[in-house]
Amino acid sequence: MKSRLDLLRGTAQLAGEGFLGALDVVEGVHQAVLDPFAKLLPFGDLLMRGTDFVYARLRDVGHVASTAAIGSLGLYERYLLPRSSDDAGEAASNAWISALNGAVGDHLEATRNPLALRLAFCRRDRALTLDARTLARELPCANGTLYVLVHGLGLNDSQWQDRDGEDFGSRLERDLGGSAVRLRYNSGLRISGNGREFARELQQLVDAHPRRIERIVLIGHSMGGLVCRSACSHAARAGLPWRERLVAAICLGSPHLGAPLERIGGRLSAALESLPYTRALAKLTERRSAGVKDLRHGWCSDRDRPRGERRDAAPEALADIGDARWYLAAATLAGSSDGTRARWIGDGLVPVPSALGQHADPALSLQLPDGQRHVFRGLGHMDLLNHPRVYERLREWADAA
Repeated sequence: MKSRLDLLRGTAQLAGEGFLGALDVVEGVHQAVLDPFAKLLPFGDLLMRGTDFVYARLRDVGHVASTAAIGSLGLYERYLLPRSSDDAGEAASNAWISALNGAVGDHLEATRNPLALRLAFCRRDRALTLDARTLARELPCANGTLYVLVHGLGLNDSQWQDRDGEDFGSRLERDLGGSAVRLRYNSGLRISGNGREFARELQQLVDAHPRRIERIVLIGHSMGGLVCRSACSHAARAGLPWRERLVAAICLGSPHLGAPLERIGGRLSAALESLPYTRALAKLTERRSAGVKDLRHGWCSDRDRPRGERRDAAPEALADIGDARWYLAAATLAGSSDGTRARWIGDGLVPVPSALGQHADPALSLQLPDGQRHVFRGLGHMDLLNHPRVYERLREWADAA
């Protein structure tokens, strides 16, 4: 996913930015406390200028140290960095990079940090080059069927796998034929932006493939389901031909009506911002990624994001995918799908009504026949990635399509 040098340089860059960010918070709190008293003192202006000077010099030290550390890593990589690595270590570093992209991926992108992930289709944990020869070899699609698996927030393409190294894609290939590809993307970016890029790249894959792709099945877990919704909306608006070959779009535990944890985070940020002594801390909490903020109300299109991000907004309707079908799946840790635990806790992260797109106000619900919704009882959010019961339902939906 990323080289060891990228990992070291990206981490060093983040460490430097973290120091400067922490310094901003300390300075903000310091000024909020000091400013009212400084105004009462005859030498208050001098005191404030002296304080500003000290913080400016600390920033200079931080910039110099960060630049020196990043520059020295080139020599370290050339002469001292070990060349061998084990699979377990690589998997752990990939998981950490993916989680980091989920948390601050938009910042990584904006600062050109080497840890920022690029959207790519993957097979066997490797990104595919979208040319005819590579696709014929790595993604044969023998019966013309393509399955696309889209991971959720802070995850990556390899985390669909169970302990045996299998995932829904490999099982569908074996049971129904066709070929499966996994999408890897920076989950800290806006969902709508990832959806647009996904739609365009999928069209490029279909155009480049030497075999005609007849059937496409999209499978999205958590945020991945929202990315699939966004891609379908963009394909409809842009008239991308792959939309006509779509037969099913399946969302597993996707927060169509929002995720409670992010709403709590938004309210905490607003509360901190309302007081002068904690305003600097509010800036720190607001640094969580744009992708995380989109989960507040399940925003997957620029059209349904209000100008003031803290206001509630009705979700955009499910994209028209012609004769294809949408399927929405939820999970609950409880034994019942309609009790209090299911409504408020659901799978531990996403409540059942949100995953099914069912609001108390019908006008705010996603319009879908009940037969295209399903609740898995006794399962958690991460179980939706690879549990056998989930696969049986998934296979049934894919086969019916």
